[in-house]
Amino acid sequence: MPKRPSKQCASAPGRPRKVTQVVLDRMVELRKQGFSHHAIAQKVERSVRTVGRYLRGVSPQLRLPTTPKRVDVLAHCGKIILYGRDRLKLTTQEVDYLFKKLRKTFEQRDPLTRDWLATDSRARVDFLFNEVLRPAMSEIKLRRWIEQLRAQVGDGEMADDEVPGEPEPSRRRLLPP
Repeated sequence: MPKRPSKQCASAPGRPRKVTQVVLDRMVELRKQGFSHHAIAQKVERSVRTVGRYLRGVSPQLRLPTTPKRVDVLAHCGKIILYGRDRLKLTTQEVDYLFKKLRKTFEQRDPLTRDWLATDSRARVDFLFNEVLRPAMSEIKLRRWIEQLRAQVGDGEMADDEVPGEPEPSRRRLLPP
């Protein structure tokens, strides 16, 4: 004669589990960090056999020496900019402009490109020099030229009717004889 299930078993979904989803996620994360089953069992306060049963097939994360190291792209490029500040004779406003240009250019990239820049040092250098510094430095040179021109005109070094390097006043050439 088959056993009849008790009334208590009919309403209950089963015995309480020793491992909840939260504990399982923690065990998997610890295993991916390279911890052994024994160390994980101690951390989550479960037996080594329970940990082994749940983590069957989850291998530890291996860190090979060739695995690229992730770098904060903005911080790395910022250090390069600050390193070259004296050589380029950049003012504080120009350095600020370069940092803003760097952040804006980096944020315009898609997430895959950002990840690539974080792991590839050559791509980072190319990004900084070709996509940030080249256009930004031409803008900085233009601003410097405008400031020099403004200083010359504002100081009264030039008369109203003369252009530097011209043998005769430009007004005479523009007006009809």
